[in-house]
Order: sequence, then structure tokens, then C-alpha cells
Amino acid sequence: SSGINAEYGGMSLESNNQVVDTLDLQKMDTADLVVLHYKQQSEERGERSTGAGVIDLKLSLKERRDGKAILFVKLLGARELIALDTNGKSDPFIQLQVVPHHLFPDCELKQSTVKKGTLEPIYNEMFEFIIPQDQICNGVLVLTVFDYDFISANDFEGEAMVRLTDLPRNSEQHVKWTMALHRPKQDSIYKILAGRINDRVATKFVEIRRKAMEAEDFMLEQSERGSSASGRIPSDS
Repeated sequence: SSGINAEYGGMSLESNNQVVDTLDLQKMDTADLVVLHYKQQSEERGERSTGAGVIDLKLSLKERRDGKAILFVKLLGARELIALDTNGKSDPFIQLQVVPHHLFPDCELKQSTVKKGTLEPIYNEMFEFIIPQDQICNGVLVLTVFDYDFISANDFEGEAMVRLTDLPRNSEQHVKWTMALHRPKQDSIYKILAGRINDRVATKFVEIRRKAMEAEDFMLEQSERGSSASGRIPSDS
């Protein structure tokens, strides 16, 4: 084993493989890295409970003759959300976006209404996205739940992802989906792209993903501040 450690500069084989993987990622084009990020993130998602709640929705994807397709989203509601307000509730709303942005520049961010004081919001709202058929293979629908805050920035609750390739095409009926919300950790791709400050695609990606990627760090920071403070619980006033 001493020979192996000498060969890899004292690092374990696992650590060395991680370094090699990172170096390989750093050589990749920004656009390819963005596509890979969403591919990896969406593959890790599903119906498995994470303790952050779930979203219920209906989806369908219908192709048109002009080379476009229509993604129909009926947002039914969310359940078992995390309470982020001091009253034990939240004021949740959901943002919907088809990514990567550089492949779907015409798919504008859409947003549900805000439901006040609930962890079980019901929306029953319809949304449509017009997407190029030749990019369906790279497309991901991201649904992000926020707790609305009138005074400060909205708090990130969790997100769910659906790959467009998982949707049945040209079905006469919307297919019901239940997606577990996740609170993702920063991956190597996000860290690499955050350093490409002069790359327009990279900066747009970081702008879109920052809330989700840095939410855990923010929550940890807030928790550490709270534990070092006097222990007072903030009032609703």
C-alpha cells in the first residue's frame, strides 16, 4: 500500500479519482457542463421521500408540425412542506422553469400564486411551455418551492425535477406525477461554473441555481448563528 500512496502523492485512490474527475470536468465546455449538471441532478430525484415535502402535478407533452412541442403542466398542489415561518407555517409559491436556459431561451420562468399560512397548498393552476422538439432529450422541468417573504428574500423550500424524456408524447390525457422535493448540495460542476465569471452561459446558470445550491449553506449558517445567540425565539410582531 505504501507504493500506491507514493504513486498518488500520499492520497487514497478514492481521493485521487475525485481529483481526476474534477480535472476532467474543468476541461469541459460550459454548455456541456450545464447539460451534465441537470442530467445528474434529475437522475438522483424521484418519488423517494426526503422530508422536504412533495409536489403533485399533471404533465403532458404534445408535438406540433412546426418542430415545436407544448409542455402542459397542471400544478395541483404540494404537501408536507417545511415550516419556515415562526408561526409554524409557510407562504408557499412555486416557480417553474425549463432548463438548461441556453437551450430553452424562449421558455420564460413561470410562477404560481402565493398561498398564505399553509404547508398543504392547493393551486390547480395551468402552465404551458413551447419547446423545440430537437432539444427534448436535454430538457428538464424544474419546480422550485419558495416561502414568500414580504420584507426579505424568499426562502428556498425545495425543488423537484422532471426530465422531458420521461414524459409520454402526444398522450390524450395528462399524466399525474408526485415528485419529492429535494434540498441539493453544491456539486463540482456548480463550483467550477461559479468560477467562470466572464462566461455568460456560466453566470446565467449560477444566477438560476444559486438559491438551490447554496440553501443548505445558508440554513447551516443561520443555525450556527442561532446556537451562538441568546436562545430567544423571534416573535410574530
